[in-house]
Amino acid sequence: MGSGLLAQIGVDSPYSRFGIGQIENNNTIARFKAMGGVSVAMSGNRFINPSNPASYAAFDSLSFLFNAGLNASSVTYRTTTQTEQGSHATLSYITLGFPVTRWWRSSTGLLPYSQVGYSIQVPFENEQTGRYNKVFEGDGGLNQLYFGNAFKLHKDFSVGVNLSYIFGRSTNSLLIYSPDSNYFANTKVENRLQANDFVVDYGLLYRKNLGNKMSLQLGLTYNQQVNLGVKREYLVRSIFGGVNGGVEYVLDTIDYRPAEKGQISLPAGAGFGFMLEKQNRWLVAMDINWRNWENFKAFGKSDSLVNSMNIALGGQFTPNHTSISGYWKRVSYRMGARYEQTYLQLFGKQINEFGISFGLGLPLPRTLTTIDISAEVGRRGTTEKNLIQETFVNLTVGVSIYERWFEKRRYN
Repeated sequence: MGSGLLAQIGVDSPYSRFGIGQIENNNTIARFKAMGGVSVAMSGNRFINPSNPASYAAFDSLSFLFNAGLNASSVTYRTTTQTEQGSHATLSYITLGFPVTRWWRSSTGLLPYSQVGYSIQVPFENEQTGRYNKVFEGDGGLNQLYFGNAFKLHKDFSVGVNLSYIFGRSTNSLLIYSPDSNYFANTKVENRLQANDFVVDYGLLYRKNLGNKMSLQLGLTYNQQVNLGVKREYLVRSIFGGVNGGVEYVLDTIDYRPAEKGQISLPAGAGFGFMLEKQNRWLVAMDINWRNWENFKAFGKSDSLVNSMNIALGGQFTPNHTSISGYWKRVSYRMGARYEQTYLQLFGKQINEFGISFGLGLPLPRTLTTIDISAEVGRRGTTEKNLIQETFVNLTVGVSIYERWFEKRRYN
C-alpha cells in the first residue's frame, strides 16, 4: 500500500480507501474535540451534543441554540522512503436545538458521517510487461441529516433517539499505465457508490447531585445495526492519457454496469461515558466506544475489517465565570487525549490513532454565546510493512449561539 509515491488530493487519508472511509463518530464539535472527543456523558443548556441524543433534555425551556463549526487540517505523510504534505479546510457541522414541551426537547442538524479522499501511486515491474504503475484514487463520503428527540422521564434521567438520513456519493478508481511509453493504452476502473437511507441511534443519560455544586453524569449510547441501501456504478475503460490529472481519451468501454442495487451493513456499536462536574468551575470526563466492524458487509461480501475501540479523556476549567475584573477569568480552558484502534488491520498491523488536544471557550460580551477553538496534534498508522504514517494537526473553530425565545414581554 505504501511503497512508491504518495500524494494526497482529498480531504482525508489513504486509509479512507477501506470500508466506508474515515468515520467521524459525531465528535467533530469544537467544544468536544478540545477535550479529546469526550461526549457520551456531556450535556448542558448552552451547547448541542448529537453524540448522545438524551443530552438534549438539558436545553432551557425558553432557549434556542445554534452551533456551527469550521475545520482545517495539515497532514504529513511518511513511508520508509518518502515524505509529503497535505492540507484541507471544510465546513464541519451545523446544528439547532430547541424545546417542544416541559419534558420534550429536539435537535436537528447536518454532520459528516464518513469521508473518502486519497491518491496513491504504486510502481511495479516484471519481465513480461516491464515497468507499470497503479494509481488508486478516491473522493467523496457520507453525510447525515439528523432529527433528534430527548424525553425527560425523571428530573435526573432522560432518554433520546436520533433518526438520521445518511446520504452521499463516493468514487474509487484504479488507473494502470506504463511510465515508459505513451503508445500503450491505459486501463481505468471506476466504482461509484451512492447511498440514501435511514439509521437510528439511541441514548441514555443519568445525573446524580453530590452536593456542594458537584454532580456525576453517566451516559450510554447504542448504534443500531442497519442495512444501508446503496447503488453502485461500475465502469472499466481503455484510455489514453489520464495520468496526473491529464485529459482522458476513451478508446473502448470494456465493462459497464450502470445501476447495481445493494446494501452496506453498518454494524452495531455502543458507548459509555461519565462526567464529574463542579458547576461553572471544572469538569472531567471519560468515554469508551466500541463497534462491531467484523460484521461489516458490502453487497453481501465481507471486508477485512476488525472491531474498533476508542478511549477518550478530557477536562475543562473556568477560573470565574462571573468575573467582572478580567475577561480571561471567564474563559473556559480545555484539554484532552484520545486513543483509537481503528477498524483497519493491514499486513497483520493494527492501524491505531492517537491525539492530544487543547482549546478555549471564549464568551462574547453581554451574551451567552461563545466561540470555541480546538487544536489537536496526533498520529495515525505506521511505516512498518510498507504502510503509511500520518502526523496531523487539526484546527476547529465553532460558535455556540444561545438565544431566548418564546419569552413574553411585560413592556413593549
